[in-house]
Amino acid sequence: MKSHDFGQFTFNNSIFNETQINDLIKMAKNSTPTLATEALFLQLISADEMTSQDDEFIRTLITPRQAARALELKDGQSLAFAQGLIDNGIANYAELERILDEYHKLEIPPIESAITNYYENLKTRFSVDFPLAVDVIRNFHDFLSETLESNIVILPPTDIENKIRMGASVKIIGEVPVVIGLFASEDIFIQLATRYDSYVEMSEDAYDAISELLNVFTGHFVVKVAVTKGLDEEPEPPRFGTTFGDIESIALTSDIGKFYIYISKQEIFDKIT
Repeated sequence: MKSHDFGQFTFNNSIFNETQINDLIKMAKNSTPTLATEALFLQLISADEMTSQDDEFIRTLITPRQAARALELKDGQSLAFAQGLIDNGIANYAELERILDEYHKLEIPPIESAITNYYENLKTRFSVDFPLAVDVIRNFHDFLSETLESNIVILPPTDIENKIRMGASVKIIGEVPVVIGLFASEDIFIQLATRYDSYVEMSEDAYDAISELLNVFTGHFVVKVAVTKGLDEEPEPPRFGTTFGDIESIALTSDIGKFYIYISKQEIFDKIT
């Protein structure tokens, strides 16, 4: 189910530019999906049928099983983004339906399309096989979308400014070793950490929180790899520290701001938590 990638689709297809997508992500945080938007998103009804957006009226157009299916999607960020377009007058239901028609026709998921834009960088600079990198990034994107409760959009490749950034990483060791990291400017890093752990008050707390976030993700990821591919992998203790300059990474934006994820075989931090 396409729970977290609708915002990415609108960005990939130039419906919204980077400035607009940042604003829309923030707007979506305040939107509560209605049954009308849920049903339209799942193509259970058409915009022409929606002579009323009242939930009880919408229930007359769909079956109880379809209503339950719509409810399952409610926690996904895709639906919040779609509702944000309606709530803020960016699109009406007919316009949203036209966008959704194109969205549902896609053969390649929006997240994978965005990652493919990094292919040349991944191929020449990253030391991890491209299919593995795609798998890690796709799963990490889903995890972060749910954990941070925000639409997250992968931005196009760009050089990173020479600024000091805080970060943490976890190395998975085994048959497919890979280092998975996250870093950002100090203010964004601390905000990300606070979203994960409300008790964060200072930089040291932020390192601990993001390290734990990465621990949780890598723990889930190695279990998935073991189940789906039969590979025995194990996370090492997290590392943390600061970066400076153009680190091979993928830029993402959320309601908090821009941050970067790092996928490679080489460690970039020295301190162990």
